[in-house]
Amino acid sequence: MYITKAKKFRQLADGSIEAYDYYRLTKKYRDCKGIPRSRSVLCLGTLDGFTKAERNELADMLTVMIEEGQSVMCFNPALYEKAMELYVKYRGSKWAQENDPVLIKEAARKERERLRDCVTIRLDSLTQQQARTIGPEAICRSTACMLKIREFLNSRRWSREEVDLALMQIIARAIYPFSELKTVRYLRENSALLEMFKMDKAKVTKDVLYNSARRLWDVHKDMEDFLHDRVRSMFNLEEKILLMDITNAYMEGRMEDSSLCFHGRSKEKRNDCKVVVLAAVVNTDGLLVRTMIYEGNRQDVTTVKEVVGSLAAETSPEARKIVVMDAGFYSAANVNWLVENHFDYITVLPSGYVKFIPDSDKVFRHQDCRHQEIRLQMGKVEIGGESRKALLVDSDAKAAKERSMHDLAAKRYEEGLEAIKAGIEKKGGTKNRDAVNARLGRLYKQYGAIRKEYDVTFTYEGKGKSEKAVSMKWKRKEECVAARSEINGRYVLITSLDENDELNVWKFYNVIRTVEETFHILKTDLDIRPVYHKTDEGIKAHLNLAVLAYWIVSVTKYRLKLKEYPNVRWDEIMRISQTQVVVTAEMETAEGDKIRVRQSTEAEEKLAVIYGLLNICANPIGKVKSVVHPKPPPKNPPPENQGDT
Repeated sequence: MYITKAKKFRQLADGSIEAYDYYRLTKKYRDCKGIPRSRSVLCLGTLDGFTKAERNELADMLTVMIEEGQSVMCFNPALYEKAMELYVKYRGSKWAQENDPVLIKEAARKERERLRDCVTIRLDSLTQQQARTIGPEAICRSTACMLKIREFLNSRRWSREEVDLALMQIIARAIYPFSELKTVRYLRENSALLEMFKMDKAKVTKDVLYNSARRLWDVHKDMEDFLHDRVRSMFNLEEKILLMDITNAYMEGRMEDSSLCFHGRSKEKRNDCKVVVLAAVVNTDGLLVRTMIYEGNRQDVTTVKEVVGSLAAETSPEARKIVVMDAGFYSAANVNWLVENHFDYITVLPSGYVKFIPDSDKVFRHQDCRHQEIRLQMGKVEIGGESRKALLVDSDAKAAKERSMHDLAAKRYEEGLEAIKAGIEKKGGTKNRDAVNARLGRLYKQYGAIRKEYDVTFTYEGKGKSEKAVSMKWKRKEECVAARSEINGRYVLITSLDENDELNVWKFYNVIRTVEETFHILKTDLDIRPVYHKTDEGIKAHLNLAVLAYWIVSVTKYRLKLKEYPNVRWDEIMRISQTQVVVTAEMETAEGDKIRVRQSTEAEEKLAVIYGLLNICANPIGKVKSVVHPKPPPKNPPPENQGDT
């Protein structure tokens, strides 16, 4: 092939006529009579900027590419790009697709590959097997990859199998908040996690998961710092407000040799259950900053120095942070320690409205998110001879709530008294003086504040061990009934902030709900109660696994929140994502072959929206196809009936 040139003319903008050269790629051939002829293969255009030698080289390159169907190397980048551009143009032309033997052969090969996938299927043989959920697993795995948990564990020289097992266990904890024994069953029978990590289900046992959880506990401090730094850099967060709170989790069991679960009596009023305490510091976005585990029934006020103190080294005096705490954490020693270690604070002063001294008569009125009025007033309180800035918050809704809680407690206390009275009056009931006093003592212990509002009297018969109660009366004190109307919704916030705006101080404290939401997720969605663990190491590993799962949950929710997803409740996200499963479709062809196709179902509309916001592939596993050919019959089959010999 060679390049031919033709003279063409064009009219310019000023009306004048200009001549220019137009090039074509030409090929010589002989017709059916053997007469030499030539035809145009490809229009090349004006080829501006190329010399005659470069045009000839371009013709040689195109000749090789068209006749052999492969590209050639060239040291001239501009010439190479032009050749590739013209070759693509040639392949797209209708004449080339109908006459070029190279393109015809390539089209035939593609058609054969297409026909290879077209077989005749017996519809009555179609079955679907081994359904496993894939939606929640894909969402959590995407977040785990963003957190770079694999990179952290690799830096600790964990093997690939150990890293895969740890990642799978953290993800499973976020989806299936069960014990290790129950998690194994879900991994084998319900989830596609084993398939995603290419792990043999026979190798995943409860003991393997126990050991993996303990290894994760061994690196929990470094891992927590790594994840915190990763999230801060990933979302470019600047943490100025830290929220602190603690919660307890109880176990069913005696736990006699446990130093961690030494005390009983949980908030669920179960004296038979030992308690362990989890303390957490989170930022205003609900992302964890620090967690610690303490022995049961640890007082809130004793945890501030240890938990927040672990962050003091990371806080410079120039970048002061605000620690927001509930009333249980208040003590003069704690607030003084926070100021000395470059932390500002906002906390509730118990019964502080009695000591509150307003700066002025100015009262700022504000409506909360429920359109309920809240009255705010700046002032100060005197504590230990020292004046502290304070904010008085007065809420009618809180007053109504306090009165409702008080009335409910009084009602239940009276129901308890009625039960004791019924036992005295009915035949066979509890009448013995000691037994009746024991019942009353248990009621006093449960409603310690309410019992002071009642006078309870008994009438007894008999003496000594046979002394029995025959009647019972009680009366509510009149001054306590009058005091009910004085219940108010006032509380005082004290702060070290140099802040004169009442609304800002109240809003800063109001974000305490974020840490309450954190513990709600840990307790309900992730079920941190370590029921089946009987050792301190197992309890710590179990709680740490729930905390690691919370990293998956909180970061996933935060990613959706940044994309303005309307509903970011974790249980709702899990419900939507569980609509996608991976199944194996098995069918038989007309020739007797069996075809198995392993593929995930298409994501439904709501799940597709979540996938789009999180940049997740709609088919996390893809398609896996296999063909099983029938066994050929034996060459010399035995006779059907030999008869008896």
